[in-house]
Amino acid sequence: MRRLNIFLASCLASWVQLGLAASVDERDMKAALIYNFAVYTSWPDNSGKAFNICMFEADQESVNEAMLERKVVNGKSVQVRNIQDIDDVKICQVLFMEDATTKDEKHLLRQLQKYSVLFVHNGQKHTDASMIHIELVDKRYHFSINHQAAKDANLTLSSKLLRLATRVY
Repeated sequence: MRRLNIFLASCLASWVQLGLAASVDERDMKAALIYNFAVYTSWPDNSGKAFNICMFEADQESVNEAMLERKVVNGKSVQVRNIQDIDDVKICQVLFMEDATTKDEKHLLRQLQKYSVLFVHNGQKHTDASMIHIELVDKRYHFSINHQAAKDANLTLSSKLLRLATRVY
């Protein structure tokens, strides 16, 4: 628990200037978590000009996109991309979804593995396709990691990130 608090504090320190940290917006915290998950992940293919963090239109209001777009991951500027269909994940390095639907879960899992996309999920319904599942419990964010799903997508998660997870499976 202490390590998680240190991780979250470091997330906030990288986002909020001194004196402005009175209250952290949920959208800002999700952006900070997504950014840090990306920083502590390695992808097999590092080509491309931008680092794309994708979400479906329904999830746009969940994350502070402006905060993400001011960041750099692996030497590339972050771009938040709006996708319409599961097949569009081929342009993504990270996919964020609030509530994953299980109807297309097998197709989503195949696409994530095919294109090495880190799937970050925030919602009540847990899905086997999610690699990192974040949830708010007692006003604190916790995250669990499906390490096998990340490996199946040829993603390498830092040992630092794995140690901070409340659960790794």
